[in-house]
Amino acid sequence: MKELQAIDKVIEAYYDITGLHSYFIQSKNDITDSAKERNLDPDMDAIIARMMNVTKRATTLATNQKYFVLLATCAAQGLSEEAEGVTAALKAAVEPIAIKEAVYQTAPYVGIGRVKEALEGVNKALKEAGVRLPLASQTAVNDQNRLAKGIEVQTAIFGDAITQMHKNTTEPMKPLMINDLSGYCFGDFYTRTGMSVKDRELVVFAAIAALGGCEAQLKAHADANLKEGATKQNLIDALQVAVPLNGFPRTLNAVTVVNSIA
Repeated sequence: MKELQAIDKVIEAYYDITGLHSYFIQSKNDITDSAKERNLDPDMDAIIARMMNVTKRATTLATNQKYFVLLATCAAQGLSEEAEGVTAALKAAVEPIAIKEAVYQTAPYVGIGRVKEALEGVNKALKEAGVRLPLASQTAVNDQNRLAKGIEVQTAIFGDAITQMHKNTTEPMKPLMINDLSGYCFGDFYTRTGMSVKDRELVVFAAIAALGGCEAQLKAHADANLKEGATKQNLIDALQVAVPLNGFPRTLNAVTVVNSIA
């Protein structure tokens, strides 16, 4: 029993350090015999707590960027309960709008179903923190200009490759490859306020890495991250932040992609 109590204190201290203390306490109150429930796997709980403590990990990333990576990974995997950990992001001085944008940005890559799952946890945590929802709109386009604005930001990131792609796109493919890819993916999301393009690219990189099996797209966005001012070590650190959620096979595949960049 003393060993269980000692481990319990370590885990609670971790939650306090990372900003998840109030979430931890609420969880204890919500679950009947919560101490017994959590102590079913005390060794695993301690390992998870150690690996999810980002305060001394991934040192080339700013604190808010670490949380962006975690949120993107949660969205990519549809992890509602884990996404409630945005309470930690709030206590780490990450603005609620940025928290939301980190999840929204993943939608064109991971699909709206998984994003809705993550938002369920995000919204619950924000409400419990006293944040009034909905937040102020960050939309910067309308139906008339979303495609043009999307092409503009897409070209700014990826250069002439986008112009050439549009020229080479056949008529049957234009609705998907231009109207949707440029209008939806870039026009509806990359143009939004509340988060820089650089951080949006980090979010997208993290989300695609979490999906696995999308190495071609991951390489394109790894390149885009470097163009926006990130370093290869930033990307490796992002993968380190997410490794408890992604596991090593997906992580090492993503590392190979990063290392392949000239």
